[in-house]
Amino acid sequence: METLLTDIELDIQELKCLMQTISAGGNPALRTVAKRNIRQMQERLNALTEWLEDTSDALPTPPVQQPAPIEKPLAETPAPTPTPPAQPQQTSILGERIKPATDLRHAISLNDAFRFTRELFKGDAQRMNEVVAQIGAAASLDEALQTFIAVVQPDEENEATTDFIELLKKYFS
Repeated sequence: METLLTDIELDIQELKCLMQTISAGGNPALRTVAKRNIRQMQERLNALTEWLEDTSDALPTPPVQQPAPIEKPLAETPAPTPTPPAQPQQTSILGERIKPATDLRHAISLNDAFRFTRELFKGDAQRMNEVVAQIGAAASLDEALQTFIAVVQPDEENEATTDFIELLKKYFS
């Protein structure tokens, strides 16, 4: 049963990634993969339902407990007025509620991480992680840009280079 739950959890995570990619205008072939993922998840959920039905027959049903009798009528004891907990002031602007990334790696989306790895780091994810950690430790945007240009030596015409620099500007602002 634990394996089944783990598989369902992994299916959900995979489906989230697929749906994000599809909604961002990703490869149309991913729709087929997402549909297959949903069917597979349905099969696992059906297996889990069957397991619950099989085990419910083997377990004794717990006795139903009756509520304790009320000694005093409700009208005689006034109900205490609950005080709502103090809540922080909510703002209607989403950008003000979103916490900024505390680490440069967390500021890079999954799709961008794959794209930057492929286009800027020639498919070397380990090198990208090392360079991102080095850039993230920079004290300022200028230092981060100097490190990026010196280490990666990007093609200025590449759209991924422009996007990476924009990401750095947002991160260091």
